[in-house]
Amino acid sequence: MRGKIVKGLAAGLLVLGWLVSSPVCQGEEFADFTDSISLQEAEEAFQKLQGDAGSFSLWEYVTDAASGETDFSLSGLFEQCAEYGADVLEEQKETLLRILALGLLAGIFVNFSDTVGEKNMGETGFYITYTLLFATVAVGFASVLSVARESLLDLLAFMKALVPSFSLALCLGGGTGSAAAWYETMLIAMALIESLMIYVFLPGVQIYFMFGMMNPLAGYHFTRVTELAGSLLRGGAKLLFGVLLGYQGIQGLLLPVMDKVKQNTLLNTARGIPGVGDTVRSVADTVFGSSLLIRSAVGTGGLICILILCLRPLIKLLLFALVYKLGGALVQPVSDNRMTSALTTAAESAKLLAGYVFAGALMFLLSITIALAAVNFV
Repeated sequence: MRGKIVKGLAAGLLVLGWLVSSPVCQGEEFADFTDSISLQEAEEAFQKLQGDAGSFSLWEYVTDAASGETDFSLSGLFEQCAEYGADVLEEQKETLLRILALGLLAGIFVNFSDTVGEKNMGETGFYITYTLLFATVAVGFASVLSVARESLLDLLAFMKALVPSFSLALCLGGGTGSAAAWYETMLIAMALIESLMIYVFLPGVQIYFMFGMMNPLAGYHFTRVTELAGSLLRGGAKLLFGVLLGYQGIQGLLLPVMDKVKQNTLLNTARGIPGVGDTVRSVADTVFGSSLLIRSAVGTGGLICILILCLRPLIKLLLFALVYKLGGALVQPVSDNRMTSALTTAAESAKLLAGYVFAGALMFLLSITIALAAVNFV
């Protein structure tokens, strides 16, 4: 009996020592949490990626949020995005006018040849016009392809810096199993995004674009190939998205519960010891409440950084698709269907690129949200 009392007392003292030594209980309430969670690498990576266009600081946000003093507003971010979208539309105005001029010129050549009976001359003029349109569209597509690639690379670079810090934040309060599982999932996600989206799907969009642009000139003999390529590119991204989120969702249902059971077992053992139990209860409530706030602050700061990094590229890609879709709709009544088909291909290619950037951002946004929800509310 005496041996059990001694073991129980030792366990209670061990738990109390662990709780008191927690960074959220040393000194001021949140002053020393950065000793165990370093955000320096993530902050430096984010500042380098956002450049001079943004003023958001991950370090300042997390520090203020942990102290309950954050004043960040999403409305300000959306206002900046609206201004950026207006600037992009202004830049695309010249492209739209060029598309309309080329479409009208192609229609004149085709209709002129039907009128005077010189079909060869009209077709020659049309091919020249189509070549000019192809050059215009190809330059624009190369630009948005570079935007999509850089956006995904920036997203991966930031997540590689954020994952260690957020994993340590998940460990606060005893969520070691959840943190290890989330870290593993993020490593898999980053590897798949880099190997599939950047080196398979993006080149696949290039192939889709080239087939779509050649299809009108080849008598639409590549229609089935183009449709197949588009279906594979869309389905591949959806499959990747579903598998990764499903894998993390399954882990989120089990591992946080296991962590909670371990915590409750240890704390209940310590609380049953006379003279120590009340102190353990008080310190444990402080530690777990503070760790929940710190985890949420780091996770929410990461979510905001992902939004800032991906919103502008998404706006540029979607406006590119909108301009070419609008151009195709405007030239269709007066031009040849082959011109409309080429413009539709350019718009669909931009939508595919935007879909990849959106899927990559949403994948990490939901992963962080699932991890926070699983750990904080179990």
